[in-house]
Amino acid sequence: METSRPALTICAVLFISSLTFAEPAQNGKNIVPEGRIPAGKTLFVEKGCYQCHSAGDISLPKAALDQKLIIKLGTRRHAGWSQDDFAKAIMNANHTVNPDYEKAMMILGDHFKAVNSPMPGFNDILTLSDLIHLTTFLHSLK
Repeated sequence: METSRPALTICAVLFISSLTFAEPAQNGKNIVPEGRIPAGKTLFVEKGCYQCHSAGDISLPKAALDQKLIIKLGTRRHAGWSQDDFAKAIMNANHTVNPDYEKAMMILGDHFKAVNSPMPGFNDILTLSDLIHLTTFLHSLK
């Protein structure tokens, strides 16, 4: 049975809403289920995430941005993040703007962008399955 795109969009909206309004996870359980790390890494490259983010010590294609503007994932800053936290950041990029990005934009003189994430919206780009695999990959970074 083939699922229509609008039905997938509705499911994704309901899923993301549950992340946004859910109580904090109990006993360390996430709302986002485990996905496949290799699939998440593939998506990280295919969707161009590596252009603005490094991924721990994972080897990725060379980014077009100046290295000073690359936001490092898999560092102490994200060590306590759950898959749910990564899902929130992907689906609502302005929910939390990385302080390193804010500093870089202030140095470059663009104070407006310092409070807005430059990350594009992925709500119409990622499927629910993509989001699960991508957050699993990000959560696995050391």
